[in-house]
Amino acid sequence: MKELVHIHTYLMDANEVGEWEGQEALAAENINTLFHAVYDFADHDIDVARLEQMLDSVWQNWQHNPELIELDDDMIHAFVEALFTHFDPEQGQEDF
Repeated sequence: MKELVHIHTYLMDANEVGEWEGQEALAAENINTLFHAVYDFADHDIDVARLEQMLDSVWQNWQHNPELIELDDDMIHAFVEALFTHFDPEQGQEDF
């Protein structure tokens, strides 16, 4: 049911990400890359509520993380993998 989640409602622009010492555009680009990576990795039949929880957790986990402006492919992959492992219904995790 992935198609029921509108990724554009999560995307941010430079004036929404807060202060990043002049690198707000890069921070917005990178957070949007993370949103897209999570969305793209999700199976088409993923539970909508689960995907929404995962997407909500992206900003919660990165909004104050200085590594956001240093994001690379390895970091993206590791984050997405950890997120999907955490939100696996068989794992029984509560908070990410």
